[in-house]
Amino acid sequence: MRRVPIALALVGAALLLLGAHWIRRAELPHRDIFIDGRNCHTPATVLDPPPGIAPVGSAIVLHGLSADRRVMMYLGSDFAGHGFRTYLFDLAGHGDDTDAFTFPHAEQCAAVATDALTRSGAIDPRKTILLGHSMGGEIAVRMADHDPVAATIALSPAPMTLPRRMPSNLLVIAGGLDLWPVKREARALAAAADGDRTAPSDFAEQRAFELVVLPLATHTTGLVDRGVAHRAELWAMQALFPGVSSKTLALNLDLATYQAFGKGRRRLAGAVLGLIGLALVFPLALASASKLAGPAQQDASSGRPSRALAAAEGAAGALAAVLILSLGVPLGFLHLYAGGYLVSLLLIDGAILVALNAKAAKGAWSPHARAILAAALLAFAIFLATGAWLNWQLADMWMNAPRWLRFAGILPAAFVFCFAEETVLGPVERGSRRALRYFISLVLRLEIWLACLLAYYRLAHGEVLILILFFALGGFSVLQRLATDGLRARTGSPIGAALFGAILAAWFVAAIFPLS
Repeated sequence: MRRVPIALALVGAALLLLGAHWIRRAELPHRDIFIDGRNCHTPATVLDPPPGIAPVGSAIVLHGLSADRRVMMYLGSDFAGHGFRTYLFDLAGHGDDTDAFTFPHAEQCAAVATDALTRSGAIDPRKTILLGHSMGGEIAVRMADHDPVAATIALSPAPMTLPRRMPSNLLVIAGGLDLWPVKREARALAAAADGDRTAPSDFAEQRAFELVVLPLATHTTGLVDRGVAHRAELWAMQALFPGVSSKTLALNLDLATYQAFGKGRRRLAGAVLGLIGLALVFPLALASASKLAGPAQQDASSGRPSRALAAAEGAAGALAAVLILSLGVPLGFLHLYAGGYLVSLLLIDGAILVALNAKAAKGAWSPHARAILAAALLAFAIFLATGAWLNWQLADMWMNAPRWLRFAGILPAAFVFCFAEETVLGPVERGSRRALRYFISLVLRLEIWLACLLAYYRLAHGEVLILILFFALGGFSVLQRLATDGLRARTGSPIGAALFGAILAAWFVAAIFPLS
């Protein structure tokens, strides 16, 4: 059995190397810059077309709320690979931009950066495409009032106050499985534009419009969808070359060097391979941490509630927490947009669960220095390695100094909630009982999200960003819980498991919620 983690780690290391090789082979010439002006300090990545290909124009790419420029790398790379010099911006409070986030400030800085590129001669508005997703799509549409460009492409644009004039050559792409306010906004844009207009003369007169609804797409799947990239690039080419037939332009895109060799897909596949490789290395890291922790402690379950009662208490705690938060957000000083609300909710919910299960909490409170140290080291190793890999290609999960400060503020509150979870869940069992325990742990997390849903739509307070991040929060919860259960099963330490889970949770919240 000891050989299994080693074998998995070797396979994981091989996948990491293969993923890195694919990424390196698919990389386009790029550089990171900062664009300053009018209280804005915008980080940007510039992607150049492949060597030997003269740029046909420029593309400015804007990410959505709680995202960053690396999330847009697949679309940006595809545009660059097909001849556009592409600029990926970090908006205020996101990624490497440490300015405080507000919606007006994010829009202002996007406009300031675009204006700076125009004044410096880096871009020509007559040959520039604005592309944005969600909040970035909203900003791209609204920039038509002060930064007219050749075409604007809005992917799942967020609800907005429409600009005084519609953007030139506007393409709107929404998912059939998208959020209903987003689909409503897409229809509103179509109504404001008086429906689809896609004739060559419409592009020449800068009045073209099209609404594309992808039946099976969600709010974010379009960011890695080759079909979406192809539609967007074809639209951009039609705007730049209205005299060329769309069939000819589509054929040229299909035959372009970058896509012909599948480099865009290979880069994305390499990034995913690396994540799989890290997951395969985890069992060896867990075994090493368990060895550092020493002999497993006796993990008693005295006084813990039944599974049904735990779920009921979780629902009551989450509901009570959102009601309390209607009076004020105690951790608002963290200055994380929507993050302070979420962490405050976790703190209150955790405190309620501990109070309801005081006897079980007392029994679970058995500090063991070696187990706690091992849990902390393993958690930091996981999020530093994962954050570094994600930061390279997929998302900015490598924290800067302001986010580290927020991490320190989040950790105690996250620990209270994670210790409450360990208390009501009890020891990790085997077989179907372990599966039931895992299911209840996810139910406890889902109840928190449902309480946020109730607070936003029925109690007129709360944060919509928590609702938007359902899949991100859900995916994190699934993986965090699996890893935490593995650690507790090996060490028998509820406190170690709680600290491990809390460190990962604090990293995740500090990394993805915008600075405010």
